[in-house]
Amino acid sequence: MKVLELVFKSEQHKLRTLKLNYANQDLQSTETKALMQRIAALEMFQKDGVQLYVTPVAARYSDNQVSPIFDDSKPVA
Repeated sequence: MKVLELVFKSEQHKLRTLKLNYANQDLQSTETKALMQRIAALEMFQKDGVQLYVTPVAARYSDNQVSPIFDDSKPVA
């Protein structure tokens, strides 16, 4: 499953990523940046009084593919 990752700078100039699991898979650059600017303008994501998503930096799709190396969670019969 592809995950949409929206990367922002916070008020403290740290990078913060907002990950969305069920997002449109055909977003274009201009519309994505405009949507990110709208998210930033809402100022609704804060932690300890610091705005987390202030400046849009990047947007990307990430493919979460699990490739196990070992798994001891299942008992051997």
